Amino acid sequence: MKNNAKRWIAVGLAVLILVASMLMKDTSEQKEAKGLSYLKDLGKSQLFDQEVIQGTNPSQKIRKISLEGVIQGDDNSQFVIDQLKEAADDPTTKGVILAVNSPGGSVYVSEKIAKEIKKLKEMKIPVYSVMEEMAASGGYYISAPTDRIYASNETLTGSIGVIMGGRSFQGLFEKYGIKEQNVVSGKMKDTGTMGRDLNDEEKAYLQGLVDSAFGRFVKIVSEGRKMSEADVRKLADGRVYDGAQAIKNGLVDKIGDIDMAIEDMIKENKLDDPQVVESSFANLSFRQLFQKVEDLKKSSSDLAILKELMEENRQAPMYIYGGVYGK
Repeated sequence: MKNNAKRWIAVGLAVLILVASMLMKDTSEQKEAKGLSYLKDLGKSQLFDQEVIQGTNPSQKIRKISLEGVIQGDDNSQFVIDQLKEAADDPTTKGVILAVNSPGGSVYVSEKIAKEIKKLKEMKIPVYSVMEEMAASGGYYISAPTDRIYASNETLTGSIGVIMGGRSFQGLFEKYGIKEQNVVSGKMKDTGTMGRDLNDEEKAYLQGLVDSAFGRFVKIVSEGRKMSEADVRKLADGRVYDGAQAIKNGLVDKIGDIDMAIEDMIKENKLDDPQVVESSFANLSFRQLFQKVEDLKKSSSDLAILKELMEENRQAPMYIYGGVYGK
């Protein structure tokens, strides 16, 4: 309780700092960057807490690391990576339990997390994954190399596959008399440009990128689950499975929760009342805390919506469940 109180006091102070900054006349990007830098420094000293969940033996630790939300290049995902590295560097670490509640996300960041898990396994440190409401696509990608996967009957998992989205505003541009004119060094340089539809050659080119990423996904599942790649591909059409189905098709080992995973890890590794510890992270930024304020300032005109869609448009392979992609 004391740790939680300290954390929320720190969060409150950070929010006050943010509010004060928002009220200042100078709202430049430089000032915002300084504010965010200050918050990160504050976070390192006050917003990161390690809580002992159970156990009395500090010489043996089971680290619970939680991954919540979309896997992407942000502080939350980096915190998970840093925690995995810290677990590897701490000689008292006797096991890691990864609690996953994610629809997946970035191919690049998912691979970075999976690599840290593999390093722990190479050090003979057991790693279990406990799936919560959802551990789909990239959420499954990072779970696949763990020693054991737990899920509830109602967990949504799987969604093994890759999606690469984009938007064409060709019709909308024509409506407003907008023409996109690009001068390029090669015919594929402006593939995916928003002002026109993809041609067949560009679709084939992008499909090759998706297929390449998909092959790596299949391989990590095949190795982690000790299944043939052919068998993985039979399950990997992008669909999700509930926990009960995932048990039957070999994607999950046990129906269970975090308590069962802790109990199993203690018993199977002959640990003596180890401390089960969890570090928490409060992720704060100007944009997140005041997004609603910014939303009120936006116009709802067609051109404003077009501008927003164009700013959000990105084209990169993603390990993410299609049901949440683009939201």
